[in-house]
Amino acid sequence: MRYVSLLALGTVVIPSAFAIEPIPKESGVSGFFNLGAGITSVESNLLAKFGSVDIGNKAIDSLTQTPDTRTVGIPVIGLELAYTFASTRTQVFLGNQLEDYVRFDFSTRAGIRQEIGNAGIIGASFLQTPLPTEVWEDPFLTGAERSKTDRTSDGYRLIWDNIYGTDLELRYSAREIDIDRERSGEALGLSDSDRALLNRNGDSTRFAALYTFKRDGMKHLITPAIAYFEQDSDGNAMAYDGLAFSVNYIYSMDNRWRFVTNASYANIEFNEDNPVFGTKADGERYGLSFTTFYAQPFGWKGWLANAGVVWFEENSDINFYDSSVGLINAGMLYRF
Repeated sequence: MRYVSLLALGTVVIPSAFAIEPIPKESGVSGFFNLGAGITSVESNLLAKFGSVDIGNKAIDSLTQTPDTRTVGIPVIGLELAYTFASTRTQVFLGNQLEDYVRFDFSTRAGIRQEIGNAGIIGASFLQTPLPTEVWEDPFLTGAERSKTDRTSDGYRLIWDNIYGTDLELRYSAREIDIDRERSGEALGLSDSDRALLNRNGDSTRFAALYTFKRDGMKHLITPAIAYFEQDSDGNAMAYDGLAFSVNYIYSMDNRWRFVTNASYANIEFNEDNPVFGTKADGERYGLSFTTFYAQPFGWKGWLANAGVVWFEENSDINFYDSSVGLINAGMLYRF
């Protein structure tokens, strides 16, 4: 099952924009917060609400139509609070780590990072649905208003970075997907066995490997990545896996400007035919983003002005599942 939201956008479109930062040498509190806003344009037949923002269309006329476009304003807020125990090279944190925040991955998390000598830095964290997300109980209902239901996506993430002094990073994440009221296909009068194929509950996993190449000191950072992902849904027609390929490029200029560009591609293959459409919902995902950071605007130490644009699109062999997201955002970020 595909969900077009900024949460999905972060995990699919944009690879590591900032490598995991070294654990500070001194004990104490550190972190960041960002206050900003954005305008997003969404096309999706599946997503109903993200946070306090209604995104989807309550009623659709046909299962063959592509989704309408909805344009709304959204807040872009991030926060991390961390404490370092320098003597043991340990750091505990709550919130969004900076390298995830700039990837638009807003999953609230609490976790721990541990430096293990020459072996690198390992980390473990809990992942939690950051904002209330709602989907349609039965997305295939036509000619009447569809009802919303909660969708949660909680789990954990494991990271191993700077592996034995290299710039290699490995990431593994697992989540449990829960749809509060799953009624897919009920309005179509499908058999119990066909409706069972449409069950969106289940588990998702993702394993990624990234390597950062540095040029001209730290002026140019290029990070290609490859990831394998799997959605093990209870309904086999909703279960899929695939490979994602991405590249991240960071260009730093004059110690004040930082330009971050990302591009990605993923191929998706489903397990079984969708009983509503009689074919598999195989597809492809594409994404591009560009973000600019400007240090010490107005002479304010510790602050970073930031602005960016993001585009994400998923093309399915079934038009009903086609989706896209566009985002323009700006904000002010403070590091302490």
